[in-house]
Amino acid sequence: MRIRRNRVLQLGNWRLKYKLGVVLAVPLLAAVVLGALRITTQLEEANRYDTLAHQIAVAPALLEYSTALVSMATVTSLGIAPSLATSDDVTSTMQNVIETADANDLEPAIAEELDALLADGAILNQTVMNPGVSTAERGRLTIDFLVRCKDIFRDIFDLLEDNEALVDANNLLTVWDAQLNLQDELETLRLFATDAEVGQMIAENAINREASTLGLLLGSRLDTGQIEGMLADVESRRSLIQNYSPTAAFGEQLRGAMVSASQPYADAIVYAGQQITSTLDRLTADAQSAAIRDSILVGAMLVLALVIALLVARSLGVPLRRLRNDTLTASETDLPAAIAAVKDGADVNHVQLAPIGVDTDEEIGEVARAVDSMKGQSLRLAGEQAHLRQQVNVMFETLARRNKTLVEQQLSLIDSLEYQEKDPARLQSLFSLDHLATRMRRTGESLLVLAGTRPRTRNAPAPLTDVLRGAVSQVENYQRVHIGRTPHGYLLGNAIEDVVHLIAELVDNALRASPPNSPVRLEFSNAEGGGLLLEIADVGIGIPRDALDQINTRLSDGDEADVNAPRQMGLFVVGRLAARNGMSVRLRPTFDSDTNAGVTAAIYFPSHLLAEIQAPTTTAITERPRRLSREDDQVQYTQGGR
Repeated sequence: MRIRRNRVLQLGNWRLKYKLGVVLAVPLLAAVVLGALRITTQLEEANRYDTLAHQIAVAPALLEYSTALVSMATVTSLGIAPSLATSDDVTSTMQNVIETADANDLEPAIAEELDALLADGAILNQTVMNPGVSTAERGRLTIDFLVRCKDIFRDIFDLLEDNEALVDANNLLTVWDAQLNLQDELETLRLFATDAEVGQMIAENAINREASTLGLLLGSRLDTGQIEGMLADVESRRSLIQNYSPTAAFGEQLRGAMVSASQPYADAIVYAGQQITSTLDRLTADAQSAAIRDSILVGAMLVLALVIALLVARSLGVPLRRLRNDTLTASETDLPAAIAAVKDGADVNHVQLAPIGVDTDEEIGEVARAVDSMKGQSLRLAGEQAHLRQQVNVMFETLARRNKTLVEQQLSLIDSLEYQEKDPARLQSLFSLDHLATRMRRTGESLLVLAGTRPRTRNAPAPLTDVLRGAVSQVENYQRVHIGRTPHGYLLGNAIEDVVHLIAELVDNALRASPPNSPVRLEFSNAEGGGLLLEIADVGIGIPRDALDQINTRLSDGDEADVNAPRQMGLFVVGRLAARNGMSVRLRPTFDSDTNAGVTAAIYFPSHLLAEIQAPTTTAITERPRRLSREDDQVQYTQGGR
């Protein structure tokens, strides 16, 4: 089991379909993995942009809240009482910030800063609504609130990675810085009442910073034309401060300029926040679209690659499978049948073999044509062997006929001498000479069997007792043969000559393989289907089990000869005679022990060879058995199977 498992693990032992499957699966799997990684990356990027959009979502609400609160603080610093509507705006925008923060999963640090900012905003709102708080304290709280807002915006914008979003965030922070300078300008207004020159100097410095900061936004994505207007407003306020006049009209004019300057900053900050949100939404949509596009593209490419791979695999697998199947069919069925037909005498030029069904010009087609060529060569070789076998058979038949003619003449002469001889010693010598000539005739008949000829069939059936006596008459030491109970019945004439020859060969082998004084017993018994079983048993040297199996295989092959036929002619002749008469011969040990060895040959006579079978009787050989009587003085043979 372990050896088989190791063979399976070896790549060279894999079936072709598994090898093709691996060749196709590895690149496709790699493509699927790479495509999945890319799509996953894009989906993660889209998710990251969506998360950033949620983080940034609090910025517009915070801008509205800070704008409303700073606007109220600004008008209060200018001496204008805050209206109820302005206070309601602060409350509603603060509630909007809280709800937006709760709806979006903010980073913990940003959420903590936002809570602190809202607490500072609440303090600033209370300060603005309290008329007893000084303008300086109110301005300080406003500046602190704006700085904290800027810090929160910076922390939120630090999460951004896209260049456009970062530019928009930087523009928003720049506007925020410019707005802080506007608050510094508001703080200087209270100095005009005490020290106008110092107030002018501090206000002009704040205006210069505001102008330079706004100048950074000229031509930016935030600049939609309003930056120049804001710079013009800065210059207008600069002119007012430079032309300071300690009159009520001047104070109202300057206060109006400060109030009107706050709104453009609020609008610019809101617009910058909208640009950031719009950019993140666009990036999220682009990443999702790219993921969908790449998914479709990767899927289409995988399908196309799979179709092409399957077509290529089919172009390899189908011809190889056809080559395999056709080659196996040719080697197992077609070629053996064609060779058998050639052996039976068919003309090799008229025996056709179906070609391998692969007609391509690549390597598989070349292998198919090479197999067709080998089949043709095998068929040609079979034809040459059949022709050679036919020539050998003719040679065997010619030699056997000549030898048999001389032996028949010799037997006739011996019969006449036996009839005339009165001396018992000489008569015994003539009997021995008669047996020797009979064995010589059987050898000639064996050559005729090898040549494939058949004897002329007899018309009249012969009693089974005469068949056994005729077979025993063809062996030497016939005195050692004991014929047991033999049923009354007849063997049909078309098998008599072959059966006599077959039994004689087996009895002769049993006598020669047994000790000189040991008997060879013949015994009939009933068999299935109305047949008979004749057993020829000896107590000789026996045959090893493996050799016995080989002999039985050779006997069952019948007409199939091999290279051992000349050396084991008797066994081959027995097998051929049994096969052409529908009989079977098997050898088995007479005894199971090594000390009592021996071989028993069992001959099965089918019912179609028998007639009038009755109860058996014991047959004893009390005199020299005579040859089976023949209708002709000489048995004539005709060529069989030609």
